[in-house]
Amino acid sequence: MIGGLKIILVKPGHEREFESLFSDLRMKIREREPGCLLYSLLKSRTNPRSYIVQEQYRDESALSAHQSSPHGIVYFPKIRAILESITVEYFDGVVA
Repeated sequence: MIGGLKIILVKPGHEREFESLFSDLRMKIREREPGCLLYSLLKSRTNPRSYIVQEQYRDESALSAHQSSPHGIVYFPKIRAILESITVEYFDGVVA
């Protein structure tokens, strides 16, 4: 299993747009990526522009499929365009 954690800061005034894009992307992921076990969005209680994306994939091939997916090719650039910053880290599963 592989987990991902993204810490995101959205450009001012783009919070609703980001949430809408994420929601649309998540729907596509649920429909088309059986190897993606979790794709969730958390919003900071103290900074309305700060988010955490949690991801979990069955294996490396599921992560690769996500990163090169047709829907990702559409949504990832739109999302990146409204981000001020993003930190991404992936983790290997330890306990199943």
